[in-house]
Amino acid sequence: MKKISLYIFMMMLAAAFAFQTSAAQFNIKIPKIVKPKVEQPKPEQSTTGQPNADGGANKNPAGNKQSEVVYMEKPRPTGVAVLLKDSLEIKVHTRNTYWKMPDEQYYSSWIPLISFNIFHDKSETVRYTAEWLNPDGSVWFSEDLDGTQNRAESAILDTKATASVGAFGLRLLNTKTREVVFKGKFNVKKILLDPASPRYKNQAMFYVDNDWSLPIGYVGFNDSSTWDFDPKPVVYIWLKGDLKSEDFEARLFHNNRQIASTADGGSVYEGDDQRNDTNCFQQTEVCRYRLWQFSWNLKVESFNQDATNAKHSRDPKAIYTKDKPGEYIVKVFHKGVQVRETRFTVQPNGWLAPNAFASQIPMKNYRAVIPVKVLGTLDKWSPVTWKTEAFYGNPLSEFVAP
Repeated sequence: MKKISLYIFMMMLAAAFAFQTSAAQFNIKIPKIVKPKVEQPKPEQSTTGQPNADGGANKNPAGNKQSEVVYMEKPRPTGVAVLLKDSLEIKVHTRNTYWKMPDEQYYSSWIPLISFNIFHDKSETVRYTAEWLNPDGSVWFSEDLDGTQNRAESAILDTKATASVGAFGLRLLNTKTREVVFKGKFNVKKILLDPASPRYKNQAMFYVDNDWSLPIGYVGFNDSSTWDFDPKPVVYIWLKGDLKSEDFEARLFHNNRQIASTADGGSVYEGDDQRNDTNCFQQTEVCRYRLWQFSWNLKVESFNQDATNAKHSRDPKAIYTKDKPGEYIVKVFHKGVQVRETRFTVQPNGWLAPNAFASQIPMKNYRAVIPVKVLGTLDKWSPVTWKTEAFYGNPLSEFVAP
């Protein structure tokens, strides 16, 4: 029995030795375990429908290798219609008859007109209704708009026109949902055309007082900017009356040192944005407002989307915001006398910095509201209306006129 057990033990020992010898002759490789790649979560895109929802962050969605180049992507509209408050204008249409006084030949009356822009991809038609309110808050009349404006309809002139002045109101509604898109007020004044003549004592030029706009300016880019090739920031400032571009000079300062002037490679442009452009035909220095544009050879570096991986070349004569971040001061002169002053800030990446008002008033093309100091005696204006009447009764929180 012991002999059999010893024999079995010897056989097992021989088998184990044979296995070890065989294993030494073959190089067996054990595959390594590869860890799966963890995909980083992508930031959510804003769905607010606001053109400036991102505040102008430094980004390069095209994935260009030149990560140091700031990518200027033009804001894209969405399916959510955003009313651009800076574009909204209320004015009046005047005629020399008054339906309540049919026997009077020279009796002026008026009705309100509205126009505005929306930021929208036009994926569906959005219609608006205007409810006009009397000074006491009661409904004067309502009308459906033709797109984003109304017209001087004879039916309304013959039944709704008024000869009164004062603070009237507006409710702008989405026609389909009846949602109030905008609510405000506007102050109507008049200038008698011939106050010394009894015959024309009721003939007047009516206009909407927009003095609130003078201390409110903008900085950003215009609609025609070539975004692929270093767009120029533009400063927008309201001025009253009929003025000439050749009488202006805007000087640009950085770190308290003048670095550019519109008299040396810059531009002074009387823009298309006006207030009371047609109904203010007398004493234009009182009732006509124009949004002037000032720019210099100051540029924001951008990436050319059409030339993939192309080397970005700079304009050797230009000043680039990325090279000079910080605060800029703009001083506007009319015939050598300073009439305006404002300032804006550039971030280290070269982008215009958003301020406390950016989220309150959506605007296109990365424009932002900037306070403007009104200087000198060029403008005849009321310096307190911005406190209550800004943007037709919708003043910006924390905004203070310099």
